[in-house]
Amino acid sequence: MAMKHVLVSKYKENCYILISAKKKNYEGISSGYNAESFVSLLYDAGTVAAEWEIEHGPIQIWYKASELKEGTRQHYYYDFVIDTPMNWSQMAVEKNELPQAAVRGDWDYIFAVLEDWASRR
Repeated sequence: MAMKHVLVSKYKENCYILISAKKKNYEGISSGYNAESFVSLLYDAGTVAAEWEIEHGPIQIWYKASELKEGTRQHYYYDFVIDTPMNWSQMAVEKNELPQAAVRGDWDYIFAVLEDWASRR
């Protein structure tokens, strides 16, 4: 059914750490099988989630859907989400200085920003 190749760890109420990996290609450098990891922080407001992938991403908003039908797609956290393109903000990451907060380990601050984004929707 849904894509559940993600380890979900609860940090505190409604706050989750998501860890996943994909095959990393090293064309011409290595013939071995290597993995690239992804770590994101997700605030789940019930039917809306705000997620920030620490190394690569903007704040992304996900709207929970109850089933797979036209206008929805499978998702790695919710089973299904409404397929809403351009529902993200890189500027919010920079404005709220999320990378700086991650480096100093201020996870509560990051989750408070994500909670604010999820509750606005």
